[in-house]
Amino acid sequence: MSLINLSKFSLRKKIIINLFASLAVILALLFFIILPTIKKINQIGYEIEAQRVELEKKFIKAQNLKQLSKNLNEIKFELAKLDQVFINKDNELEFITALEKIAAANKIDQKINFGNEDKIYKKIPIQLLTQGNFADQLNYSLNLESINCYINIKSLEISAVKIIDSNAKGLIQMNILADTYWR
Repeated sequence: MSLINLSKFSLRKKIIINLFASLAVILALLFFIILPTIKKINQIGYEIEAQRVELEKKFIKAQNLKQLSKNLNEIKFELAKLDQVFINKDNELEFITALEKIAAANKIDQKINFGNEDKIYKKIPIQLLTQGNFADQLNYSLNLESINCYINIKSLEISAVKIIDSNAKGLIQMNILADTYWR
């Protein structure tokens, strides 16, 4: 049961029929096997490239994380120092006592006014009103700067004391508005 009986065709027709049959088989292979395979290979190539890019990003993140960990280990000592400059909420008395000792050591009259707590940053404004001679006020300021707390001075006003009696001669007033940081 042969579809085409090639024995009755001439050699030339046989060659042409074989050529077209071979061409049809090649085209069928091309359209049904080779082109879909090429498309899959290209798709796999794109997926591999996407995975490479994703892995590269993860690698960079891991490197950054390692670097961050290394940096954190290097500054642990500094972080401990930073913890020491914040005033503990339970140690208000120690802070006020330290301010009073500085004022007493420098022969300064001092009045302390705390503002309201800032809920977000735990930053509490403070006002220090002092009165004393210039040298003592200067020493007070230096000692205040050396206290083991972070006090951010926003404004400092110096004015002469109005002379009511002869004891007030040469005295100056200092009004310091600052922020203190609490945890």
